[in-house]
Amino acid sequence: MQKEITIVTAFYNVGRTTRSNEQYLSYFDFWAGLKNKVIIYTTDDMKEAILEIRKKHNLEDKTIIITKDLKEFDKENFEKIQETFNNYDQSLNRKHPKNIECNNAMYCYLMYLKPFFVVDAIEKKLSSENIIWLDFGFNHRDEFFTNKAEFNFLLEKPKNINDKKINFFSIKNEEKNTIPAIYYNMEIFITGSIFYGNINSWKIFKQDFEKCLNCFLSFNIVDDDQIMLLWCTRNNPDNYKIIRTYEWFGSLLSFIPDDIKSHLTFKRKNSKYYKTIKEEIK
Repeated sequence: MQKEITIVTAFYNVGRTTRSNEQYLSYFDFWAGLKNKVIIYTTDDMKEAILEIRKKHNLEDKTIIITKDLKEFDKENFEKIQETFNNYDQSLNRKHPKNIECNNAMYCYLMYLKPFFVVDAIEKKLSSENIIWLDFGFNHRDEFFTNKAEFNFLLEKPKNINDKKINFFSIKNEEKNTIPAIYYNMEIFITGSIFYGNINSWKIFKQDFEKCLNCFLSFNIVDDDQIMLLWCTRNNPDNYKIIRTYEWFGSLLSFIPDDIKSHLTFKRKNSKYYKTIKEEIK
């Protein structure tokens, strides 16, 4: 039981015009064969379609789908986010002003809710001691891992990860820019697709995230989760660990047993590291 990991994820349509519900379902279908318990937050109209995907893998008994209105998680801060978007142009002087996080209050609110989903599952006593957040659209179907038939294993607690902290994954060795500079240049340091920790660390993460949001709001700005994760690590460093990864979705390899890793197929896309990783695992 010590190695057991519960996966928590969520899917809500927040008006992202570049990706349809069907596209997100195809993303989920890629990793839906993972044999861990999966807790999914969504809307009533998506519940059956999501469950059918898990049923294809005979994993409906390890699937919990919770339908809940997004605004119910933190109505007060949702209204503050909406008001900030209404009163202040979040695209002003940003490097990529057309990005969804510059124009969609509900999207930013959804990104902020990631620890809220996990803590809600904890409070409902649905999770194991160790929990991983995995984005519903993880891997964008086959952007890194390429064969969904191989995704029929259990994610496990890594030996070298401190589950008493929330573990984030970074795509750079370090980030020396200030938070305001990062807000404007929109350069990513910590990825938002995977977080991991134990029950207590998730509760602390939720509290820190709310403090972070209110700090941002005090300056009349809102952003997605990635810059907020960095704020958490800088303001509460004892609560977090940052682990280097060399591909956006490569962080999942930390949770895949070694005997499985050696057989997985994936794209070696952005780094020399992955040109040798399979050989090292073998």
